[in-house]
Amino acid sequence: MRQPEKAGDPSHAIKQFRSFLIVGLSNFALSFAVFFLLYNYWQLSGPFYRLLGEAGRSLEDLLLQFGAGSLDATLANIIGYGAGILNSFAWNKFWTFKARHGTGSQFLRFMMLNVSCLLLSSASLFFFTDYLNLPYLQVWFMTMGIVTLINFGVSKYWVFRVIEDCSANETADD
Repeated sequence: MRQPEKAGDPSHAIKQFRSFLIVGLSNFALSFAVFFLLYNYWQLSGPFYRLLGEAGRSLEDLLLQFGAGSLDATLANIIGYGAGILNSFAWNKFWTFKARHGTGSQFLRFMMLNVSCLLLSSASLFFFTDYLNLPYLQVWFMTMGIVTLINFGVSKYWVFRVIEDCSANETADD
């Protein structure tokens, strides 16, 4: 009979890393597809400014004064990234890290990490694409590569680590 793998076992860590990369590829595909479709076929700045009313007109004027033509890349990134966040949490929790308990605290840490990564990626896209008018595809791929490395390190050693090490002691209601 095969023995269950333990968290400290090197083969377990390799399998986790492989699973994380597969989930990452699915997130990459999902978030890029949403970003690409929204950026190219649905310019979101106009509806966003209208939704905000007078504040939206003021925001648009302010951005134009600073030389930014739109928020299209930034808004498309936020929505695409959100789709990736939901996909990532579900797959990493149940498949990559097999963390069956601690969902509440785990999701809070996961959201803190991903909101931070979203802010970093959106600031990068705003500055390099919306403000400097650099090619959006190159900026997006470079930004997402950096953000993915940060996300993996923090997920492995902070978000899922505590849950993985003490999941037997936590209640299923957490």
